Amino acid sequence: MDRPLSEQDINQQKRNLWLKGTSLVLLVAVIFYAINWFFTPSVNREKLRTSKVSMQKLTATINAGGLVVPLVEETLSSEISSQVSQVFLGPGQQVKKGQPILQLDTQKLNLAADKTIEKIALKNSQIKTKQLVTRRSINDVKSRIELLTVDLQSRKTKQQRLNQLTSVGAFSNQELLEADLNVKRTEIEIRQLNQSMSDLESTNKAETETLSLEKSMLEKELAEQHRLISRALITATRDGVVSWLKQDEGSSVALGEPLAKIVDDSQFRIEATLSDFYSSQLIPNMMAQITYQDKTMMGRLTQQTPTIENGIMKLSITLDQPDNSLLKNNLRVDVGLITKTVDQTLALSKGPFISGRGIQNVFVIRDQIAYRTEIEVGLSDANIYQIINGLNENDEVIISDMSDFIHLKEFAIN
Repeated sequence: MDRPLSEQDINQQKRNLWLKGTSLVLLVAVIFYAINWFFTPSVNREKLRTSKVSMQKLTATINAGGLVVPLVEETLSSEISSQVSQVFLGPGQQVKKGQPILQLDTQKLNLAADKTIEKIALKNSQIKTKQLVTRRSINDVKSRIELLTVDLQSRKTKQQRLNQLTSVGAFSNQELLEADLNVKRTEIEIRQLNQSMSDLESTNKAETETLSLEKSMLEKELAEQHRLISRALITATRDGVVSWLKQDEGSSVALGEPLAKIVDDSQFRIEATLSDFYSSQLIPNMMAQITYQDKTMMGRLTQQTPTIENGIMKLSITLDQPDNSLLKNNLRVDVGLITKTVDQTLALSKGPFISGRGIQNVFVIRDQIAYRTEIEVGLSDANIYQIINGLNENDEVIISDMSDFIHLKEFAIN
């Protein structure tokens, strides 16, 4: 026979029912949270790189790759066609100004110089012979002039006597006319001999000058040959380092062929390479900052090559301190060509999260949730971007590559 339940039993049943209901609700909540956790994207924080927005001074730059090269590189070329007979140094060795580097063979030059000396001696002999012959001819003419001068005096005396005697009728006019003609003939002969002597002197002078000019040309040729012989010993024109050398003894050398290169290892400049996309933004003497090992050096753009190869142009940058101790030949450096400077602006560290200027989407972390946020990026330098709109100071932004999550509005940070 059933007994009515006591109030205590009824309360116990109610408690059991309430516990079952509560457990069911908790189980559903746990299941719902687990499902939501499983299907909601999340990223571990240690896999992310983040940076906070801050106010900074920004120097906008066009970034380029740079190579340290010597400020001065001198090429020593051959002034003769010859061959290498002896090498005194090797590439990479220090050299002092005037120090021998290599010796070229001078056998052909020595033979040519000997022939030139013989030609000069021949010209000297020809000049001397010409002078002797001319002097003898002039002396002969002078002797004839002297004889004719005596004849002229005699004939003039006879002419005067005939004039006197003819006036008193002692001689005929015919004899006087003949005496006059003899005097004139003798005077003409003397003038002709004087002219002949003058012509001999002029001819001798002209021929002697021609021979002297030929001799002078030979002497200059000899001087040039001696100069080339002395230049066959290739010496350093400055203190520095031999960066390259034609060091095969016995190898032939053509006229004008490079033999050695000497670089000044105390002063340097920067050779930069840049896409021709930025050519319109470049101006002569624009400032440039060169970065190496977190240290910065300043310089100026001094040269831009007119030719472009495969879309790349070459630039030459002169440093304010070309003798900086950090600089070494063939050292790779970062170059920033300065286009504009902003004293204070919102800035964010660089990273692969941004592809350039303009409107971009980034993820901003708030309360362990990364929210996709549209921002506007302005200028940039080697380290930071300028933020024009979309972010505030102290916002924490993911700066690592988030291209796999860019379709999401938000995701969790574990």
